[in-house]
Amino acid sequence: MINKTAIVLLAALTLAACSADKPHVIQASSDSPSVRLTSGMATQIEMPSSEHVQSVITGNPGMVIAEAADNVVNLIPKGESSGETNVIVRTTDEDGQSKVYQYRVTVQGH
Repeated sequence: MINKTAIVLLAALTLAACSADKPHVIQASSDSPSVRLTSGMATQIEMPSSEHVQSVITGNPGMVIAEAADNVVNLIPKGESSGETNVIVRTTDEDGQSKVYQYRVTVQGH
């Protein structure tokens, strides 16, 4: 019984290790939470306090500037343009585990 359990556990760990090495795609999703920005006004997204922002990127950097500071993402609309883009935020926790957050961003001009 112990040998079967050890074999099943070893197989599961091997599969988990193999799948962690495979790349996966993170792309915009229509069911992402929505953030509305107004031209001339900054907005912050505060991530959980146990997480640190590792990277942040916008789909249209000509429309929105995204800056990371510890567990906060600052979003600043550029210019007076209106439109829609997305933001993808990758965080890590104290254990080094990554998490990805996606947001749809709508910018409203004056």
